[in-house]
Amino acid sequence: MYDYQYFIAGMRIRCRIPFPVVIQEEAAGFLFPCDQREQKENESGEEDASAEFLPAENLPEIPGNAVFRSDHFYSRDEAGRYQVHYCPSPGKPPYACAIWEKDPESRPVLTCSYLPGNEFRFGYSRMISDHIGMETLFLRKNCLMLHAALIRWQGKGILFTAPSGTGKSTQAGLWEKYEEADILNGDRAAVRKDEKGCWQAYGLPYAGSSGIYRNEKVPVSAVIVLRQAYENRIRRLGMLEIIQKLYPETTVHQWEPDFVEKALTLLTELAGEVPVYLLECRPDKDAVEAVKHVLIGGENL
Repeated sequence: MYDYQYFIAGMRIRCRIPFPVVIQEEAAGFLFPCDQREQKENESGEEDASAEFLPAENLPEIPGNAVFRSDHFYSRDEAGRYQVHYCPSPGKPPYACAIWEKDPESRPVLTCSYLPGNEFRFGYSRMISDHIGMETLFLRKNCLMLHAALIRWQGKGILFTAPSGTGKSTQAGLWEKYEEADILNGDRAAVRKDEKGCWQAYGLPYAGSSGIYRNEKVPVSAVIVLRQAYENRIRRLGMLEIIQKLYPETTVHQWEPDFVEKALTLLTELAGEVPVYLLECRPDKDAVEAVKHVLIGGENL
């Protein structure tokens, strides 16, 4: 077996697989092979979660109540364990089944069984991440995955969120140009509380077209919801507006009630503790100045 360590969103995930995995560029700062010494040190069981990939002669049956989306079947088995059957394409039988359980210390444990001959579906880091189902793991660890660009400015984290094509990367680039901000991720970010109860944002190995994915964290000072407009205006959002605008940008299986409830609970906590603004904007320096005004002055425009 080959051992790897995922360091992502402040968590450590141990991965075991029968063959070596090609670590792609976006995962180079997140996924690392373990040498024998590291394996020995990691026997302490301090990882936040673990995943193991194993060949199997047969896969569990797909329950009759499974929900089908794209090429996946999502369900809970008779023991209440969450499971995902992966199919090569719609209408084809599954080649793998991933089952989530908990170890004696309530840490998430994933076992992904696959039929021999399908090893090529697990040979790259992105494939491993996809079969782990990071959005599922994140919610189990009280962590949200947001469709957002993340920047660090004067030690503060600012998240720009909006549907694709609205200008997240553009606004992040403006802050890099005019304020020398660091872009930590151009498309996805994880948000969770640390041990002190402070909200932290983390870069992820998913960057969209930006090509920027840095495994760094920064305390969250504001979330900026973007809307394109002919002039720059910014105002702070109320709780209901925040949920309405942020929930669609949260990665969650909407057909799984437990995950939806957890995502809404975390969003409500975030909205009550971190300011969220609506920025109607043009792609120019004045949009940057509008956000700076509320961050420095603490007042709505």
